[in-house]
Amino acid sequence: MNDTKQQWEPSGLERFSHLEDKIFRTVEEFKAVRKDNETLRAENARLREQMEQLEASEAEVRQNMENFQKEREELRERVEKTLTLLATLEAR
Repeated sequence: MNDTKQQWEPSGLERFSHLEDKIFRTVEEFKAVRKDNETLRAENARLREQMEQLEASEAEVRQNMENFQKEREELRERVEKTLTLLATLEAR
C-alpha cells in the first residue's frame, strides 16, 4: 500500500513541470491582457480626438447659429423700418 501511495504522489520534477505550465499560462494571459490594454488605450485616444473634433464643430455651429439669429433680427428690424416708412408715405 505504501508503494501505491508513492505512485499517486507527483515527483518533484512533475510538480515543477506543473508549476511551469501554470506560469506559462499566466504569462500568456498577461500578454493578452497587455495587448487588449494597448488596443483599448489606442481606441480611447481615438475617441477623445473625435470628441474634441465634435466639440469644436459644435462650438462652430453654435457661433453660426448666433450669427444667423443676429442677422435675422437685424433684417427684421430693417423690414419693420421700411414698412413703417412706406406706411408714412401712404398716409401723406
